[in-house]
Amino acid sequence: MQSSSRTPEPGAIACAFIDVEGELAYWRQCHALGHLGPHAFDAYAALLKLGFDIYLGHPRAREAHLYEVLHDAYQRQVDPPPLSWDETRWLVRRAWQRMSYSS
Repeated sequence: MQSSSRTPEPGAIACAFIDVEGELAYWRQCHALGHLGPHAFDAYAALLKLGFDIYLGHPRAREAHLYEVLHDAYQRQVDPPPLSWDETRWLVRRAWQRMSYSS
């Protein structure tokens, strides 16, 4: 059996798996230190989990495509999140960057 290793395109983000509990613990600590904003952590956690799902569901996708998918998912939410689109994009981008550096 031949092993195939695809190199991500420039600008692509790739990660094999996510330690969701570990990532949420990191962001919970950031929130406790006042680095995320005034909303309850649950609001951030829901959007982070959405970002994790998109990140894993679109391996090797370019960042621009991930933002399109994130924006579509953000707009389809039944209950609008307390975070604006700009706040959501900022938060999820930081999470994606953190995950890509740790992979």
